[in-house]
Amino acid sequence: MVRFISMMLNLGLALAAPSLMNRQDQAINKKLVVGAAGQILSFQFDGKSFKTISNVTDTGKAASWMIFKQPNHLYAVDENSNTLRLFNYDPATGKISDKPVSEQTGSPGVVSLEFSLDKTRLLGGSYSNGTVDIWDTTAADGTMKFIKNVTLTGDLLNPKHTTHRAHQVVPDPSGRYFAVNDLGGDAIHILDSKKDYAVTSITKVGPVGCGPRHGGFLSTSATPGALPSHYVVLCETMNLVKLYQVAKQADDTLKLTYVTGVSSYGPDSPPLNATTAAAGELTVAANQRDIYVTNRLSGSEFDNVSLFTFEHTDTKANIVFKSEVSSGGVSPRMMSLSVDKDQSIMFVANPMGANGLVALPRNQKCGTLGPQPMAAVVNTTISTQVGGFGPQFVLEIPQK
Repeated sequence: MVRFISMMLNLGLALAAPSLMNRQDQAINKKLVVGAAGQILSFQFDGKSFKTISNVTDTGKAASWMIFKQPNHLYAVDENSNTLRLFNYDPATGKISDKPVSEQTGSPGVVSLEFSLDKTRLLGGSYSNGTVDIWDTTAADGTMKFIKNVTLTGDLLNPKHTTHRAHQVVPDPSGRYFAVNDLGGDAIHILDSKKDYAVTSITKVGPVGCGPRHGGFLSTSATPGALPSHYVVLCETMNLVKLYQVAKQADDTLKLTYVTGVSSYGPDSPPLNATTAAAGELTVAANQRDIYVTNRLSGSEFDNVSLFTFEHTDTKANIVFKSEVSSGGVSPRMMSLSVDKDQSIMFVANPMGANGLVALPRNQKCGTLGPQPMAAVVNTTISTQVGGFGPQFVLEIPQK
């Protein structure tokens, strides 16, 4: 089945006009920022093709995560150093300043950025140091001021790592708590913003060596900003998707209780090469039902994106594998959904393989991704410019 989907993707990329286009697609006008080895790029996507707007080249740097704050502040990590960079970005035109307007020193190897709910604080997770940087971002010009870093502690059970590794910082919908996925410590650390971002609880994620990488909060409540009921995490090393129940304790700490876990490949399609396979990204749709994960380095010509659904009753919760589709390339490190109400497009960044940047149509009703892409950017047009990997990060920036 996977090989068939890969063949369909190849056919779809060869066609100039995908059959799924309709009149509504003509009005699509999306602006994207993309991080690649030594490059930060911006694109316009019209539903049929990607058009390059900006190409900021900075050899040796890696903008593997970026985040935007109105009106024009684009923050970018450099996971190859200890600098956090600020660029000017125009949401209307999609243009990025040729050089950073500010560079500040923080922890080395930061690979994830997230704002506090009011966007006065910016948190950065350091893979190299096992720390979380806290920045003040209240300045009108967007300049960041370093406040402190939070060090992850606890037993190191993962035999493949000699330090804690903060791979992603995930805000909960209420805005108070942040989950930090610790790939090196096989743990999820909870930071409390009302307690100066202190670590107030640590949940070990088994089995030993599973490597929790990316995750997302889930809620069974329809109330906006309610405390989440569950947390789902993707384990890189063992290719597992694991679900935890979230409960607030009397002392305001969050307790995570394991519920269930499944293979990121689903029950019937294991990776061709289980030795190299390493799961990457996890994205939760706004409907709090659809969960997408990327499976990387599976040994096939194309890696894939798997869809799971969060299913629950008053007494029981579960995650169920639904489908998979080719990512169009190899080692999809990051993906993100479009910002329109229906989240009608999934953008995927593949550092290697045939296609670096791919847009997949999404069915909002059932969550499935179409096997025939709307458009793609051939990887060699990006990666060969700096002699490195292709896209590692992709994000649509709202134009208003």
